[in-house]
Amino acid sequence: MCWTQEQKGLGLSRMSGNSLRQTVHTHRASVHHEAKLLLAALLRLARVTAGLTESYGSLLPGLWLTSPAG
Repeated sequence: MCWTQEQKGLGLSRMSGNSLRQTVHTHRASVHHEAKLLLAALLRLARVTAGLTESYGSLLPGLWLTSPAG
């Protein structure tokens, strides 16, 4: 659902201070959780990539260290 700025303003003005604080807190916690999930996925990808590089390096010694011209 996409809200206009006016609709967002009306919604916030109807909220009490505590409700607004709770909403902001919930949103921040959600963003923090999503960031942790993204970081975990990136770390897994880095480990897999490092493992593949190591595997290919042991199967094809010297391939990663030489250039086509060299």
